[in-house]
Amino acid sequence: MKRWLSFFMAFLMLFSFVSCATVQEPEDTQAQTAEGNVSASDETEEEETDFFPDIERNDYKKEVFRMIGFDAPGYWYYSEEYSTQQGSSHILNNTIYEMNTLVEEYLNVELEYEQISHVSTGGEVFDTVQTTIMSGDDVYQMCILHPYYSYTNFINKNYVLDFYELPDVNVEQPYWNKDVMEKLSINDHAYIGLGDICKYTVGIIYCNKDMLNHAGLAVPYDKVRNGDWTLDEFFSMTTGLYSDNGDGNRDNKDIYGFASLWDANASSFMQACDIYIATRNEEGIFELSMYGDRLVNMYDKLYNWTQNESTYIWNFANKYNDSVNIDFLNSQAYFTHADLGTQYLSAEFDVGMLPMPKYDKQQEEYAHVNWGNNIVLPSTIKNTEMVGQVLELMGYYSKTMVQQKYYDEVLKLRVSDAPDDRDMVELIYNTIVYDPGIAFCDGNTALWNLVYLPCFAVHNNSESIASYYKGNSRSAERWLTNLFKEKN
Repeated sequence: MKRWLSFFMAFLMLFSFVSCATVQEPEDTQAQTAEGNVSASDETEEEETDFFPDIERNDYKKEVFRMIGFDAPGYWYYSEEYSTQQGSSHILNNTIYEMNTLVEEYLNVELEYEQISHVSTGGEVFDTVQTTIMSGDDVYQMCILHPYYSYTNFINKNYVLDFYELPDVNVEQPYWNKDVMEKLSINDHAYIGLGDICKYTVGIIYCNKDMLNHAGLAVPYDKVRNGDWTLDEFFSMTTGLYSDNGDGNRDNKDIYGFASLWDANASSFMQACDIYIATRNEEGIFELSMYGDRLVNMYDKLYNWTQNESTYIWNFANKYNDSVNIDFLNSQAYFTHADLGTQYLSAEFDVGMLPMPKYDKQQEEYAHVNWGNNIVLPSTIKNTEMVGQVLELMGYYSKTMVQQKYYDEVLKLRVSDAPDDRDMVELIYNTIVYDPGIAFCDGNTALWNLVYLPCFAVHNNSESIASYYKGNSRSAERWLTNLFKEKN
C-alpha cells in the first residue's frame, strides 16, 4: 500500500526535520508557548517546526492497524489512494493519504479501513466488532463511533481498552482532548478517546455580512474576542430584522434575523452555556446535573426568542421540504445555525463564522459540543505498543497536517484571506467539549429526550421545561446510576 509515494514522503519528512529548528521536548515547547503572547496560528507553527511525538522509528514488519467506521475513505481518517483530480475534497483526501503514509513508513505498519456503508440502527460498528472480540481475535484496532451509539455496550461488556494503558498516548499533548477524556472516564479508566484524530461535527453561527452591513450592523468579531458574545447579545442582534415579502404571510418567503433547522444544533445551546446533562459525582457515579436556575433562565430566553417574529425555525421532518425551510444561500436570513462545513462556500455574499454564544460574560470559556466521532479501542488488541504509537502519530499529523489543510483548502480560511473567520474557527476547534449525557443515552429514551431538550421542548411549544424535565428525569437518573455500577 502506498509504495509509490514512500520515498517521496520519506524525503519530505527528512527535509522538514533538517529545515526546522532543533527538536525540543514537549515540555519545552509548551513552556515557550505559555510565556509569550502568540496567536493560534503561531502555536501551530511552533508545533509543526519544534515538536514531534516522543516516538522512535520502529519496525512492526507490516503489522496491520485496522480502523472501522461509518464515513467513506478520504473523509478524515484514511485514504485509499492518492488522487490527481482537482478540488478541495481531493486535496483533503491527499493530505490524509500523506498522513497515512508517514505513519506507515515511520513504524513499518499497514493502515487499513473498513466502512460500514449501510446504517439503520447506529450500532453496526459494535455488531461487527463484537463477533471478533467474543472469539478473542485481534482484528480491529480502532472503532470510530457516532456520538452516542454503542458506548454503553462496549463498556458494560468489557470490550474496550483503557487509553491510559497505552504508554505512548500522551493525553497532555494538544492534539488530545484530555479534559473530555477525563470527564468520560470511569473509575479512572479512559474508555472513550477524543482529539484531533476525530472528525468533529460542531454547530456554529453563520452570518450574512452583506445583509448586516446594509442594516448598519457589524459582525461581532471583537465581542467574541472580548468575551462579550453572549446569549443576550446574540438574541439582540437577531431580533427586529423581520421583513415581509409583501404577501402578508409569515412564511419561508420572508426575510428573518435568524432562520435555521432546529434539531441537535439547538441542543448544543446547553453545553455552549456551560450546562451539562450529566456529570460524575464524588462517588464516581454519573448523575443528572442539568436542571437549575441556569437551565431554566437559558431556556426561557431561548423559547421567547424563538417566538419572536424575526426568528424562523423548522423541524427535522421538514429538512428537505422546500415549502417550509429556508436556504441561507438565498439571502433570507441574517444569521443561521449549522454544522461547520463547506455548505456555504458557494454563497454570492460574504459569509461570516462565529462561535456559539456564552451564557453570560462571567462564563470563562466558549464551548462547542462535538456531535461527530469519538473512538474506542477493542479489548482484544494484543500489540498495545504499536497501537499507541499509531494513535499518537495520527493525532499529531491530524492537527499539524490534516486540520491545517482543512482550514486552508476545504473551508477556504487562509489567514491572509479571512483572518477574522480563521480566528473564529480556530477558537471553535480549541473549545470542543462533550457531555456524558450524550455519550451514554443509547438505551434510555428518557435520557435521550433530555439530550434533545431545547429542540423537543421548543417544538412542543413548552413555555416551561419543568414538566418536561420531571417527566424524563426519574428514568434517566436510574439509568445513569445503574449504568456502570459494577465498574465503580
